[in-house]
Amino acid sequence: MTASGLVPDLPFIRTPWIIDTLMEIGPSEAGAMGVVPLSWASIDHWQRCIGAELAPWTCRLIRRLSAEFVTEGQRAREPDCPPPWTAVADDINRGTISRKVSHAFRALITAKEDCP
Repeated sequence: MTASGLVPDLPFIRTPWIIDTLMEIGPSEAGAMGVVPLSWASIDHWQRCIGAELAPWTCRLIRRLSAEFVTEGQRAREPDCPPPWTAVADDINRGTISRKVSHAFRALITAKEDCP
């Protein structure tokens, strides 16, 4: 796209520090059969080397984002794969999905607050 002078219309990121952390650790790692999501050991090793201590919910989110990154990379090999931020063309109820995501984040925040 860069060579063609195209600039993709990317979504707004509300928490760029999470994406920055994922990219600093590395969004994926090499596995025996190809690219795999970050392991818990890799996330822990990065924390020890950097001297950072991420909250448990942040570690889970980093790992989840890594898994999504790898999955999307596999999907993107298909020539007709739409960008992940485009509107879904089927009958999925966006309001229901939005509520489920909000509830998931609330649960993560509540779990974080319950940890000693």
